[in-house]
Amino acid sequence: MTASKKISITYVVVGILWIFVSDRLMLLVHDGMDTKQLAILQSVKGVFFVTLTGLLLYLLIKKHYRYLDRKVNELELANSKMEEERVKSEHAKNQLDQFILVAANDLAGPVRQSQGFLELFIRKNEANLPEKSMSFLRLTLDNFIRIKGVIQDLVSFSQLSEKETLHEAVDLNEVLDKVIHLNSKKIREHNIHLRKEVLPIVTGDFQRFTQLFDHLLNNSVKFRDPERGLRVSVSAFREGDAHVLAVRDNGKGIAPEYLPRIFYVLQRFDDGSIKRGTGMGLAICKKIVEDVGGKIWATSVPGEGSTFFISFKANGVF
Repeated sequence: MTASKKISITYVVVGILWIFVSDRLMLLVHDGMDTKQLAILQSVKGVFFVTLTGLLLYLLIKKHYRYLDRKVNELELANSKMEEERVKSEHAKNQLDQFILVAANDLAGPVRQSQGFLELFIRKNEANLPEKSMSFLRLTLDNFIRIKGVIQDLVSFSQLSEKETLHEAVDLNEVLDKVIHLNSKKIREHNIHLRKEVLPIVTGDFQRFTQLFDHLLNNSVKFRDPERGLRVSVSAFREGDAHVLAVRDNGKGIAPEYLPRIFYVLQRFDDGSIKRGTGMGLAICKKIVEDVGGKIWATSVPGEGSTFFISFKANGVF
């Protein structure tokens, strides 16, 4: 029961009891009193009732305010502890981001040099070494390339937290055109049929949206079905107060049990023929979208393809 109900019920009960008791007392002492004396007695009874109920209300309200003060103090203490934990967590996160950047920069140089030396060695000795030795060298070179990819993605992911997100009007048509231009060689090599519709103008960061579309396109390439040509479509539609983008492909698809985890860091799901890569691409997409207040999710049918949906607040126009 709320405090206001308790106070109201107490007030009513005390008032009713006072009326019955005081009226019976008045009947007992009424005999022998004149009208003037009776009026004075009625006034005294009214003053006493108002004083009694006022005192009762004061005590009840004071008790309630003490309870509220205690709860406010408890909330302030809890908020203070939460703020301390938030500051500690933010500090630890910043330290982790700095460590990733420093470690990545320290690793990038040796990995890049080792990859260059190995590529040079393979080119110069390809004709002189046995095929088995060459296969081991190519496998080592592939591992260097993968390590370099992991380092680059770790740097990209940590920089998303380090750099402030811009909030400006971005034409997603221009973003997609730039991504297509940057990946023109890959699109030709894999014979990708890419269809695009008119996309909206949204608020965000042009560079980050470029990263977003680039990762989604490369994700489609990684999951392409070798038995058929890759077809990718990028479309948009309005849903309530949001613009929703849909990036569809006809690749191998993703098993339903993997869908809830594909946007987390270093989640890789290899099917024996297609390798996921570093496991950072979709995590970077999720970070980019959520930093501007959007949402990203995916649906997929194994053997038919996948669709990635991105929802942005509709503060722009088509």
